[in-house]
Amino acid sequence: MSGMGAHTGRRTRRIPYKSDKHGHAAGPQSNINVTPLVDVCLVLLIIFMVVTPMLGRGKDVQLPTLVDADSHKEGDQVFVSVDDEGVWINQDAYTSRGDFQDALRTEVAMAEGKAKAAKYDGPIVFLKGDKKTNYGRVRVVMEWVQGINISDVALVVDVGS
Repeated sequence: MSGMGAHTGRRTRRIPYKSDKHGHAAGPQSNINVTPLVDVCLVLLIIFMVVTPMLGRGKDVQLPTLVDADSHKEGDQVFVSVDDEGVWINQDAYTSRGDFQDALRTEVAMAEGKAKAAKYDGPIVFLKGDKKTNYGRVRVVMEWVQGINISDVALVVDVGS
């Protein structure tokens, strides 16, 4: 028994299978494996949590700051009001563009002089639009103000309480 092919004393190892106890093999299982499903859902959740804040924010722009018109001295500014009846400079009503622009030039020149004397360098023209008025009217008045090259215009809003 000096040969290499001798198998004496060696046991064969037998691995039990389900089919060893029963005469037929078990059919395929219809249960879903939940662990990979949960892993995929968690990965998708993390991706959406990271990407969602970047969507739909729009371009970052410098927003205007709120100016309190009550803190200014009388005469340092000109108030332009818009309602359904027309356009008002302080308490005077105007209906035509030419008359409005002429009166606004005069009022702005006086207000700028008083503002320089008081060392005030805030907005000179405050534009107020009535809440019940169509915004298109306010836009037209803004174009009229722009037509006389006034660049520093503040829109007056009610902050509520």
